[in-house]
Amino acid sequence: MFASHSHSQINHGFESVLGQIIQGFMQYMKEQGLTMPQVHALMYIFHAGECQVSEIGTLADASVAAASQMAERLVQQGLVERKEDPSNRRIKKLSLSEKGRKLIMDSFSANPFLKDKLASLSPEERNAVHAAFSILAGSRGH
Repeated sequence: MFASHSHSQINHGFESVLGQIIQGFMQYMKEQGLTMPQVHALMYIFHAGECQVSEIGTLADASVAAASQMAERLVQQGLVERKEDPSNRRIKKLSLSEKGRKLIMDSFSANPFLKDKLASLSPEERNAVHAAFSILAGSRGH
């Protein structure tokens, strides 16, 4: 499939696209009033599905107290839900609220780079991009 392209050409193209996507994503999150550590925490929870407050502290290289404060701010903003672990009430589990999931999904659809690029593609090219991302994500299904 990529026989005519060298690894460095593919890497350069991927780095360029990824850089533009990340820049747009971070700009959107900043406009929503979120800090970099909060964005990292939200994305970690998004991918993990559920995690402990202490995991957020480890991710941010912060104390459990600092992680608890950040989690509390995210709960107050309605982006994260916190509940007790039924097997150990001292452990608090974090998961994204519907508002938090929507924020992340909206960040992709609001990305100016993605919107412009996808709008400029033909339906066949959009299908090719979808197929490539499905392969990269490890799921070839639609």
